[in-house]
Amino acid sequence: MLPIDVEKLTKVYDKRAVVDEVTFSVPEGHVFGLLGPNGSGKTTTIKMLTGLIRSNSGSIRMLGMDLAKQPIKIKAAIGHVYANMAFYSHMSALDNLMFLGRLYGLGRKRLKDRVRATLDFVELWDERKKKVGAYSQGMKQRLGIARALIHEPQILLFDEATNGIDVQGVNAIRDMVYQLRSENKTILIASHQLGEIELVSDSIGLLKSGRLIAVGTPHDIKTSLNGILYKYVIRVPQPIQDFGVEVVEKRFAKDCNIVLAATAVETQLAQRFGADLVEAVDPTLEEAFLWMLGDSPGSMNHEISVSSAAK
Repeated sequence: MLPIDVEKLTKVYDKRAVVDEVTFSVPEGHVFGLLGPNGSGKTTTIKMLTGLIRSNSGSIRMLGMDLAKQPIKIKAAIGHVYANMAFYSHMSALDNLMFLGRLYGLGRKRLKDRVRATLDFVELWDERKKKVGAYSQGMKQRLGIARALIHEPQILLFDEATNGIDVQGVNAIRDMVYQLRSENKTILIASHQLGEIELVSDSIGLLKSGRLIAVGTPHDIKTSLNGILYKYVIRVPQPIQDFGVEVVEKRFAKDCNIVLAATAVETQLAQRFGADLVEAVDPTLEEAFLWMLGDSPGSMNHEISVSSAAK
């Protein structure tokens, strides 16, 4: 039984599919990163997973249950963390969590235990009596994680949860994700921040215009691009304007020129600049994703299926 199992999920607005037959699954205890630029369909996908909006077609199964048939049970098994989470700003963190826990139907003793445990986990117990309106943005997001954990969900959904937070706050949330994974929680993180996604995720899905164009581990996705995207370092200590070959991207960094190409052009570059100055290297994951998302020559217009993570 997969904690998260999504099949051909589709959402249409004004005759346009903003999520278009998206399919992926997440094993128990894994972190799945849903990566894409703004407007790619990440938040819409999360909203369908939480039951906030309905899909036009496709299916969502969580913990073996169909969301369309058992929404109440599924909602009780998930926690949702998103950017700019809302709280009663005139109330303390303690009172906010006590109020929310009662809505979940937690008994008095269990509620007190859960409030203490979650505030300890996010390192806000000492600030529990402070009004949330006086919290920093990072503290509010940590409180949001406590709120998502109050009812001990098995699945956690993060939607751009580190937006607007300083580096220290981002690091704190990352450490919490590591801890939650070690406790066998299943986590889905939607974000446009590749660096964070790559650090915490066991596998990644890349959304482009509502379609999932790549799914797999970071290593598998890079490997799947072998023979499709090429990177060369030309060790010439000044920018070169004309490479004599068609390139996807060129830039100058650290006394060398970096070239990305959609075809193998090492021979042509070696003939032009000298074989001892040209080196073929593997593209970084960031370069691969930016290329797949872009509109440059040869960029991705089809899906990459990686067997270790794709269905």
